[in-house]
Amino acid sequence: MPLTTDEFELLKQVYQNLQDGPLKPGDPRYEAVYGHPGCEDPVDLLQRSIVFSPTESVCLFSGFRGSGKTTELYRLRKRMEDRGDTVLYADALDYVNPSAPIDISVLLIALAGAFGDALCGEGIDIGSESYSTRLWNWLTRTNVDVTEFSLKAGFDLKAVLRNTPSFRERLKQELSGRIAELHQEVTNFFEDGVKAIRKTRGEDTRIVFLFDSLEQLRGSLTDEAAVMHSVERIFSDHMKFLRMPYVHVVYTVPPWLKFKLPGTEVRLLPCLRLWDRNLQRSLFSPGIDALRSLVLKRFPDGRLERLFGPDPFRRVDRLIELSGGHFRDLLRLLSETVLRARSLPATDEAIEGAIVSVRSSYLPIALDDAPWLAEIERERASPLKSRATEDINRLSFFIDIHVVLYLRNGEDWYDIHPLIRDEVLRIAKAAESAKPA
Repeated sequence: MPLTTDEFELLKQVYQNLQDGPLKPGDPRYEAVYGHPGCEDPVDLLQRSIVFSPTESVCLFSGFRGSGKTTELYRLRKRMEDRGDTVLYADALDYVNPSAPIDISVLLIALAGAFGDALCGEGIDIGSESYSTRLWNWLTRTNVDVTEFSLKAGFDLKAVLRNTPSFRERLKQELSGRIAELHQEVTNFFEDGVKAIRKTRGEDTRIVFLFDSLEQLRGSLTDEAAVMHSVERIFSDHMKFLRMPYVHVVYTVPPWLKFKLPGTEVRLLPCLRLWDRNLQRSLFSPGIDALRSLVLKRFPDGRLERLFGPDPFRRVDRLIELSGGHFRDLLRLLSETVLRARSLPATDEAIEGAIVSVRSSYLPIALDDAPWLAEIERERASPLKSRATEDINRLSFFIDIHVVLYLRNGEDWYDIHPLIRDEVLRIAKAAESAKPA
């Protein structure tokens, strides 16, 4: 039967409820999937590393595109605030250009400016001078010539840092031999901020600063390698300058740092594990249960039964398993089903159409890539043969677009997205057959 007006409106509401985007704890659609029993929780590990550090710390946190990194960062913030900690948040992209190489001098200035703005956002008075004024005064005292930029005390630090390449280049040139001096100036500002926080919130308050979105420093097709190298250099050569007195700083960083800098601790969000690392890929029930809970949050008040029938998970579990534990893909599969529903419950044809639609977004698989991907499917391990930028970019790209899934069960492992696993093997076999005898 055709949809009634009420059924059409129900589908419209469900579709809107399935839209992807960061969720804050308290949102009725939010489900802490990593917090389910049996699922390794990176946020819990991150929180413990902060709480167990006595006075200050540096933590690197990351996630591939669509992994829910910002949502999990919000969860960390809520958990810390529930303990009585002071948590400040800033988006790095308000201060740095994601398409340009970044220098430690620019990052330190951006960090201090963001910290000052976050303090103001919390209603914490650090004194009459903004960080841009303090920076101007320090540059003047140390004879750094920026007069050509027609700046004055109190200038818009965000706009100049992000949008004026010549200003960033001048800072890099003028401060290249004076990073220790700049770092001292920045730490002095952080210490003043800490004093202001403790004056209003108590001497024992733990201070956490979340500096988000640095993982989006990607560059363009022409300068991607230069941007990657600049980020790598900061976190390999200048980590000591990223530590701030009496503050636990969490930097969200590009996920490829994990591969580029072995030995550097990066808390990397995996896909939620739905199967075990064995030949049969035995289903991992805690992961399945976590995504069932997520689905129920998106279909409140019996709407899941309206769309999928009286035993909804008999059909929904297939979509969960095909998502590969990737939240964005699960939401896409559900949304595409809603779009194709011409009656309630949705027909098998509507569900199959949704699966074909999402699968097609991953196709075609290039002939040259298929054998490499098939090796991952067979070994369930990283195919990296070296730390060369080209190899790391290739792996990062395929994880970023979800063709390769990054998973954990005490150790890192990899697999091919279940939506295209058979297609990868088919093309790899064809490529092998096409080789000359």
